This record gives sequence, structure tokens and C-alpha cells, in this order.
Amino acid sequence: MIRPSSRTAQFHYAIRNIVGAAEERERAGLAVTYLNIGDPQAYGFRPPAHVIEAAARAVRERFTGYEHSSGLREAREAVACYATALGAQTAPGDVLMTAGASEAADLLLTALVEEGEEVLVPAPGYPLYPAILNRLGARARHYALDPARGWLPSPEEVESLVNERTRALVLINPNNPTGSITDDVTTRRLLEVAERRGLLVIADEVYRELCFAEPPAPASLLAAESDVPVVTLESLSKTHMVPGWRVGWMRFTNARLMPELVRAVHRLASGRLCSPTPAQYAVRPALEGDRAFLEEFIGEIRRRRDFVTRSVAEIEGLSCVEPAAAFYAMVRAEDAERRPDERFVLDLLKETGVLVVHGSGFGADPASCHFRLVYLPDEAVLGGVFERIASFMHAHAAARR
Repeated sequence: MIRPSSRTAQFHYAIRNIVGAAEERERAGLAVTYLNIGDPQAYGFRPPAHVIEAAARAVRERFTGYEHSSGLREAREAVACYATALGAQTAPGDVLMTAGASEAADLLLTALVEEGEEVLVPAPGYPLYPAILNRLGARARHYALDPARGWLPSPEEVESLVNERTRALVLINPNNPTGSITDDVTTRRLLEVAERRGLLVIADEVYRELCFAEPPAPASLLAAESDVPVVTLESLSKTHMVPGWRVGWMRFTNARLMPELVRAVHRLASGRLCSPTPAQYAVRPALEGDRAFLEEFIGEIRRRRDFVTRSVAEIEGLSCVEPAAAFYAMVRAEDAERRPDERFVLDLLKETGVLVVHGSGFGADPASCHFRLVYLPDEAVLGGVFERIASFMHAHAAARR
């Protein structure tokens, strides 16, 4: 018997882990409505034509063998120009292309932490960060996002969690899973905490261009005139609707404060040779080309957001802070049976065929009974979903009377 390593037992990723229950339902011949993964293409959205053509032309006409492990030069130049235009002066040498922002997070944390060290991550927050840290034998310490304050973090709480083992502070802005935006004043205060306590800031800004109003300032811009090292993670996956292309990057701000870390990240990146080459040819046209498609996409998901918030408000026992960005709603259920959130979600799947993700999979308190719902489907699908959720809530509330 060949045993797996003990590290694999420490790796949990809630967004996909619950899919097993949905697949079991499908094997029994029952339908499932998947609202657990934020893939725009799965719900009928298509990438812009100029991005598709750039990758297709590269496959037909350009070199698509192994690239430099740092990434295609023209892609890194495009990212550097994009960041500089935002106000964060960036050179191509400050950019490392990766297979999506997920690989960027993995490379960065692997280069950064030792066993037993800690990284501060938001709760609720994207579960990949704790999953990677657990695999590395490090620890994710959660700081709370307060739904009563629009899911804002408290800089005072963040600083209270810092100890001699703390290495970094993760900011996810806009936030996944809540769709909330941290205002610039609060971000500045968090950066001040990091500077004061000697922490690296990891700024996950994958959804920054999918805001329904004014987007937050990039953390790299706010940190540009300070002495806090920032690594920003970005990708084309969500904004350009190409999640399966796996094209992302990290960029270093105040790299002079982390030269050894930068070298370590590049050393690790060289071991995987390079990120996918064809998709990197799409980076320049994506960042510099026509962006009318993005306004249309935001308009479409805003309409779905509005439909979801109205539908939630109409169901007794459900509530939701209105998302300000992305395509996720973090819904709270006042569960008459007081089930832990994962049990609630599995029962919802069993009885209605609707698959959402339990809030504790993102670090939320299981007793608060939150769940994340992806609202990328059209209103006809979402309308049917909320009819089933309403019936589920009513039936379980009646059973407790």
C-alpha cells in the first residue's frame, strides 16, 4: 500500500470539496444547480474577441514553447505599464507571470513562511490562503470582517493579532466571498500596521475592476510612498472571463525592502519552467485594448446583483449585505434548526438541488450560518433558485413550530 504524505490531509478547499455531494446527487439522476464556483464562462459569458484572437494568433504564428520563467517580456511590460498608469510605478522586472493568481499565492507563500509561522487572513476570505498555509505547516490567523459595518476589517484587531511569528497580512479587496470593498482610509491604516510591525502585505486585487461604483485604490499605490513591501496578485481570469487560461501575475512594490524574498520567488518559479505561454500573448491586448466589453459585463452582473438582493430581502430568515463588486453574495440564514452552516448547505443541496458554499469554508463562524452564492446565472435561473430556497426555508421554519 502506497501512502500519501501527511501534508495532503491538511489541504482543504471548500469551494470544490463540497462538489462530491453534488456529483453523488447527479449519479442518482437528480439535477444540480451549481452556484459554487465563479466561472463566467460556465454561465454563458464569453471572453472579448480581441483577447481570443491574440491567443489564437500566438498559437498559429508565434513562439509558444518554454518562455523565461519570469514570463513573456511583452506581457510583463504590459503589466508594468498598467500598474504605472494606476499610479504605482512598476518596472517589468517587478513582475512575475504565473498560472493564475492561485499559483502566484502558492509561490509567494512557499517562498515566505517557515513551519509554525503565521499569516493574517480575512474571515470571510478566499480559502486558498489557509489551504496553502496548512500544507506548508504554517498557520492562518483570521481577522474578522464585520457584516454590521459592510464587512469592513478593524485595523486595531489586525494589530492585536500580530506576534513574533507573524510574517504577512493578506488583503483581499474587493473581497471574495462577500463582494465588499475596503475603503482607502481603512486600507491605509492596515498598511500602517504592516509597516509598523514589519509585515509583508499580500494584496489580492483580482476583482478590483469588477466594481459597481468607484473601485478602491490599489494597495500598491497607497504604499508607494511608504516603507511597506507589497506584493499584488492579479489575473485576467474574472475580468476577461478566461479562468481556464490560467494567466495571472504578481508584482512587487517597494521591492528594495524584500530582495531576498523576490529572489526566492523567482528561484521557485524557475523550477516549474514557465506559466502557460500562449495565454501570455493575450495580456497586452487585454490590458491595453478596447474595454467596452467590461462595462457590459459589469452592467449584466449588476442587474443580477440587484435581483439577488431583492430576492433575499423577500425571503423570511435570509439577509445579505449588498455586494459592491464581483459576482458573489454572502447570505445569512436564520436557521430555525440551528444547524452548522455546512450541514445547512448540504441539506439545501439534498432537498433543492442548489449547491452553494458554506461560510465556514471561507473562515466564517459556522454558527452564523452564512453561505456564498454565485449570481452569474441569468434571472430566470436565479428566480428558480430562490423559489426553491424560499420553500426550503419555509418548510424548516414550519417544522420547528
